[in-house]
Amino acid sequence: MSAYLPVYCSSCAHASLTPISEQKSELRCSFCEATARVIPGPVYGDGDWLAFAEIDKALAEADLTGTQAGELVDVLQVLLDRGELPQVVVQTMIERLPALANVRPALVNRLPRGLRMLATLLSARTRDASGHLLASHMS
Repeated sequence: MSAYLPVYCSSCAHASLTPISEQKSELRCSFCEATARVIPGPVYGDGDWLAFAEIDKALAEADLTGTQAGELVDVLQVLLDRGELPQVVVQTMIERLPALANVRPALVNRLPRGLRMLATLLSARTRDASGHLLASHMS
């Protein structure tokens, strides 16, 4: 099984998975060919491509600001820290961001993998265009 790192492109606001074996000094966005950066988080496998892409597409279409993404990742983390049932976490996140309703299957597939993908993708969007963490996420 291959292993993939999540990467994010600030130019087009999309994320994708890049094979670890093909890691180069400068990663490129698979959507627009601009420079991409690795998103801190888990390594993904072959079976994660579709769910990752679907969640990313929903977030890109929602056109979140860094502040909005930060607020959502904070809500998600609180729910996970409280030990809420994954189905409750998914429903709460859909209520907060209705665009996620279209990707509910990706969020609930192989729980908690979909929720980790959501956290990773939201975290990527908390950085400004220069790649610096927003103040609320520096701790």
